[in-house]
Amino acid sequence: MHTAKSHERDVFIDVIEKLRLLSSSQQRFIKEMIVQPEKTIATSQKELLKKSFGVWADRKDISNSLDYVYHIRAGWGTRLGREKG
Repeated sequence: MHTAKSHERDVFIDVIEKLRLLSSSQQRFIKEMIVQPEKTIATSQKELLKKSFGVWADRKDISNSLDYVYHIRAGWGTRLGREKG
């Protein structure tokens, strides 16, 4: 039986493993948010958007960003249809 403490540890380990899978630019972005949270909060949305631009640049599984977005959006209609019943 899992205790709350062991579940918390498992979640932490899972997060760490997923962080290792991020590209270097994604890792830098996360690090900046953790190291200087007050600066991130004070930063405007426009500045955050500029800062996050290219965060997927190092992804090997996304060769064409437009095709990738179309693929993701293709599933939206199916999901919306299920939710409407």
